[in-house]
Amino acid sequence: MRTVKRVVLCALCLCMAVHSVRGGQELRRTPVVRAVEKALPSVVNIGTEKLVQVRYTDPLRRFRGDLFDDFFREFFGASRPGYQVRHSLGSGVIVDPRGYILTNYHVIERASKIRVTLSDEREYDAVFLAGDEINDLALLKIEPAEPLEAIAFAKDDDFLLGETVIVLGNPFGLAHTVTVGVLSATDREARYQGEVLYRDILQTDAAVNPGSSGGPLLNLDGELIGINVAIYREAQNIGFAVPVRRVRELAGRWLSPVLTRRLSPGFEVEGRGGQLVVAREEEQDGVVGAGTVRVGDRILGLGDRSVDNLFDYHRLLLGYEAGMVVPLRVGRDGSTGVVEVVMAALPKLSGAELATRRLGLEFSAEAPMVRPGGAALGKGLVVKTVVKGSPAASAGLRPGMIVTRLNDAEIRTMDDVGHALRDVRAGQKVMLGLLSVEESGTFILAQQSSVTLVSN
Repeated sequence: MRTVKRVVLCALCLCMAVHSVRGGQELRRTPVVRAVEKALPSVVNIGTEKLVQVRYTDPLRRFRGDLFDDFFREFFGASRPGYQVRHSLGSGVIVDPRGYILTNYHVIERASKIRVTLSDEREYDAVFLAGDEINDLALLKIEPAEPLEAIAFAKDDDFLLGETVIVLGNPFGLAHTVTVGVLSATDREARYQGEVLYRDILQTDAAVNPGSSGGPLLNLDGELIGINVAIYREAQNIGFAVPVRRVRELAGRWLSPVLTRRLSPGFEVEGRGGQLVVAREEEQDGVVGAGTVRVGDRILGLGDRSVDNLFDYHRLLLGYEAGMVVPLRVGRDGSTGVVEVVMAALPKLSGAELATRRLGLEFSAEAPMVRPGGAALGKGLVVKTVVKGSPAASAGLRPGMIVTRLNDAEIRTMDDVGHALRDVRAGQKVMLGLLSVEESGTFILAQQSSVTLVSN
């Protein structure tokens, strides 16, 4: 009898101990812990490899410091004089389960190789899709074996000054690092050399160390309120983040199926005052019942999902393959209805023809080199000819310059040129990113700039 009582007593004590442990864990599962548990699977580590050869300056860059050092490697017996491989680490965040990832532009800038490591240690090679150097954001794509967990976005401008915020990232290569602080300021104006770069940047005192760039800034609901972009080196505990409104706007444009997969429903939309409006119709071959969608129509939803911004709209369209029917809820003249359109594959465009017709540029087939026989710079197309009287000639472009960007698209091939200029019409502005390389004695200087042309 005593043995039975002793066994029962031990079992009761064990149950109480387990309950006590569980109860203690629940007490320790603060809002910060719950937010981290929710968002951490969406945070990735980004490693890049770059071949550094030149001293590089750009007045538009901010909060970055010097990117390159002297390259006189020949004095140290390097096998390839003047060159060195640089490795850098940063963070990113998954914004779509199909493997679309946002990070800082400077994290992957001029990278010859991009490697993404997920929170569960799986690794993938990534492809650069689009970027914006001024906003310091870039979109990458990996090909996961199964759907990934995407970050949840907070509402635009849903900020509380002084609220607790969380930074997730990989500072100094240390994965899954969490730092906590408060939202110190919103709509902060950031300047660089007297030039206003941001008027709506978020400021936090949560530690944003090197390697955390590109990671998410979260609220206590585990939602993304910004992308960490920089730290103020002259002070402690001052970090900045691109606000979610601007992140959503850029990512919404970049996730267009036209840019990501060369597919189209037969029209394009744009955001106007919190609504999605059809801005342009394409040839109606890909539309069931020509004319079912018109310029000025409001897109209210896809299937049973309501949409009011480009980000959500384009993410839903990514689920449709060529030939699939897309059910749209459309508003027109005060009434609503459902129409069906078909996702159609777009024809391959001639980048060479568009570049000549719209800009007056002819590109060389050779990869850009710093000097004859040297290594390729890694991106861009070399201008071979500038057509007299063209927009490019009026802007002062000359043979030998390297075009690295057209609007939001980074240029590596003529196919990239075709995609970038596909929707450009006469009279529209086109921003060109340029790289000029000059050799003087023992120095090679690469200067990046930008110019805006008005297309023919």
